[in-house]
Amino acid sequence: MSTIAIDINDAGIVLADESGIVADEPGYAFVEGQAILTGRDAYAKARLHPRQSSNRYWDSLTLEPGSAGVDGVGSAAELAYAQLKALWENYGGNRNDALLLVPGYYGRDELGVLLGLAHECDIPVRSMLSSAAAAAAAPYPGRQLVHVDAGLHRVSVTPLAQGEDVAADMERSLGNTGLASISDLLAKRVAELFVLATRFDPFHSAASEQLVYDRLPAWLGELERHPDSVELKLPRGGEDLTIEVEGAQLIGVMTGFYKAIVQLIAQCREPGAELVVLLSDRLARMPGIVSELERLDDALVVTLPAGQAALGAVSQSEALIGDSGNVRLLKRMPWREPPAEPAPARRTLEPDAPEPAPAASTADDPASHIVYRGIAYPVDSSGIVIGREPIPQRRTIVLNGGQGGVSRAHCELVRQNGELKLVDRSRFGTFVNEKRISGEIALQPADVIRIGSPGEQLQVIRMEAADGT
Repeated sequence: MSTIAIDINDAGIVLADESGIVADEPGYAFVEGQAILTGRDAYAKARLHPRQSSNRYWDSLTLEPGSAGVDGVGSAAELAYAQLKALWENYGGNRNDALLLVPGYYGRDELGVLLGLAHECDIPVRSMLSSAAAAAAAPYPGRQLVHVDAGLHRVSVTPLAQGEDVAADMERSLGNTGLASISDLLAKRVAELFVLATRFDPFHSAASEQLVYDRLPAWLGELERHPDSVELKLPRGGEDLTIEVEGAQLIGVMTGFYKAIVQLIAQCREPGAELVVLLSDRLARMPGIVSELERLDDALVVTLPAGQAALGAVSQSEALIGDSGNVRLLKRMPWREPPAEPAPARRTLEPDAPEPAPAASTADDPASHIVYRGIAYPVDSSGIVIGREPIPQRRTIVLNGGQGGVSRAHCELVRQNGELKLVDRSRFGTFVNEKRISGEIALQPADVIRIGSPGEQLQVIRMEAADGT
């Protein structure tokens, strides 16, 4: 039996069979007259002809007229069909069976459109699978398991239930924030650095702008190997212009993106559970992201190989292909490997830092104040309520408006027995060092409290009295 798996992710549509990965191309389309180019050929023209290019059709897969965003094409589904057809003609061959791996945010409508497109392309789809579940090879007993991935316009976190098999729970995703937007920010930053160093603006022409985007992956790879600085080169007038850039100048552009991922993960965390993060290769290639995620409290980051989900599906094809002619959507898959025995999860400490002192000794250096937007509030036995509006007869820190997931009286800070304690009173959750707390927790100086989404942060500090006591 010859089986091929097709993993639908617009940052890289991966096709794999028993021999390995046979194709990996981005979800780009370029329209010229009646012809539609897709994949890398379309990507190479995206900056040269932006009005004829699209990379959103997989993220918004629909038959709605005008959804393609490109003149001469009726809907996003037409562009998706063109790419799926080209992939099948080039790599499908005479396959007996195909498995479609789909993102968790696809609902009934998107799945129906995708299955219809596959039928029109004569792809013999036997099952549709959760891409997140397919990416998990082995269980991690006693820990919470999540899969973290990104497309061009979306970042997603999927909790994975562990038992005799692995099952994908409801995905949490953030739309309009993905690898395409990060590439745009990085490309603009590179252009600014070239202007400052050489007065040459790579964005002065479509050709040099496209070249910046073409070279970004190699530059990021070099930055991952040499995080302190990286050498950037661009041709101009028959010679190369070279500038040396500090790594922080580029990594800093990605700080907001990384923070959004951390917050998504925190929203999925089970109180008190150690965490294992399965990080897709697409995200793992971003410089600094692994070290950023390793700062999560009680978290272990496992970087997945390229094409992990598609290759995993192929290896389990006999169990995933049903006897009936009906195409099933499977969110549950067998494990492929025995239980993992990872190293202890890293806590939110500097490398080689000692473990926190026992609770009994913290009275020598107790937390005393909470800082919000530059103002330090002392906490005593009467407590402080934190929420979205003032509470009568109580000291209240009212959070800035516009935050989702904030209760009227969200949580309370109170001093008890010499300790500063946080009590969660919300239905949305309160996070300390990006770990959701359960009930009540004792706070230490330098702890960071996050409330809401995307979130307001409050810092726990210790302030000495004027006499130094």
